[in-house]
Amino acid sequence: MNSLESKIVTATKWSALTEIASKLISPIAGMILARLLTPEAYGAVATTTIIISFAELFTDAGFQKYIIQHNFEDTDDRNKSVNVAFWSNLIMSLTIWGVIITFRSPIARIVGSPGLETAIAVASASIPIAAFSSIQNAIYKRNLNFRIPFIVRMINIGITFCITIPLAIWLRSYWALIISNLIHGAVAAITLTIYSDWKPTFYYSFKRLKEMFGFCGLITLRTIIVWIDRYLDIFLVSNKFDQHTLGLYKTAMSRPNSLLKIVFNPINSVLLPTLSKLQNDIPQMKITILKIHKYLSIVMLPMGFTLFLYSKPITLICWGNQWIEAAPLISIWGLIHTFSLLINHFCGKIFVALNKVIIPVTINIIFTIVLIPTILLSVNYGFKILFISCSFLRILLIILHLIPTYSLIHLSPIKILGNILPELIGCGIMTAVTYSLSNFCDTTILQIISMIFSLTIYFVFLFAIKNERYFIKKMWEHSTKSVIKAFMN
Repeated sequence: MNSLESKIVTATKWSALTEIASKLISPIAGMILARLLTPEAYGAVATTTIIISFAELFTDAGFQKYIIQHNFEDTDDRNKSVNVAFWSNLIMSLTIWGVIITFRSPIARIVGSPGLETAIAVASASIPIAAFSSIQNAIYKRNLNFRIPFIVRMINIGITFCITIPLAIWLRSYWALIISNLIHGAVAAITLTIYSDWKPTFYYSFKRLKEMFGFCGLITLRTIIVWIDRYLDIFLVSNKFDQHTLGLYKTAMSRPNSLLKIVFNPINSVLLPTLSKLQNDIPQMKITILKIHKYLSIVMLPMGFTLFLYSKPITLICWGNQWIEAAPLISIWGLIHTFSLLINHFCGKIFVALNKVIIPVTINIIFTIVLIPTILLSVNYGFKILFISCSFLRILLIILHLIPTYSLIHLSPIKILGNILPELIGCGIMTAVTYSLSNFCDTTILQIISMIFSLTIYFVFLFAIKNERYFIKKMWEHSTKSVIKAFMN
């Protein structure tokens, strides 16, 4: 195993530990909170999230990705650029927070939530808090060091149980979530800074900022367009429907995301720094891409199909009966978002690693041009039609990512799909088994048994194929020996 591959495995190990530990424990907290707080509370938090996420587009300004992707001459060159990024980030975030506080009343009316002025002002304190730690996060990712972020996540999980849940029991409102988010951000900022090999110093250079702006400007433009794609429908739902509907709508998107990212996030965290190190070796980059894509698909594809086929029992068990209206939406989004993660996010990292940021910018502009009229038309037919329209439109985004990937590194859609063909066939068998058993599974318990059986059939099918058996054994090896070694260290 070469040096880079060893670093990738170690980084993925810590990243995986972070996701697995948090996703095994966080759903427990999520199930408790979902029973303590109403959809209206989650709808109010979704409203503040729209504002905060938009503001953070300008505070980060692409600095994180620049630090991860750029080849610096030496440590001094890196530290100077990091200082410029840090102070620019912090100053912009404090300025934007001040603007939000000043204009909180008209902002609340614009997002369709009059009465949330104070909540918006307080929740937006997370903007400068996040800005303080975002550059530190970039350094950890660049160095493929995920041990400290793992510790931060574990601390924040403890905070959820020790602070968020008691607050929810006491307040029974969105304030429990807002206060908890601020505490999480502050703890992350302090811990990451204490253990970082870089500390802020009073250095600034407008010349260096100008040099960084070419890359960061395009990243920011793309991020703004992605934000529009992600939140325009939520903005319209918040204005067109009540907080209950908004809570259901947002939850239908976020719940599948959180489950799928148990697997995706450990790889996603190391993907950009890994591909950036291979930007001058395209053949090796292609080999690495296909190998990582295979590992992800073995687990993520059956997860997506399981969400699609068994959304109702999963919703009932994980989040309770009050969220059952969201089950059909979770079904659709779970499947489509699986392919979105496996293709769109993957290809996007390739473009950034090769400093071809103009490609994802162009893709997102084209998609936005199609998305806006789709949303404006479908919102008049109810939020379910809006959700379905926006979900299936992601298929266009997949196609738009596959075309330039082939042009840039000669990795064709046929090669990508052929790489995961056994997994797709296995999921087809899963679907057939599920529908054949559906007439006999009329209770939640029987549906869960059916789900376990269909997943077993999927992995038995893959294990019968020699090449797939090799990948599964490798995954098992890394997910057991590496985890044991990590805890022993």
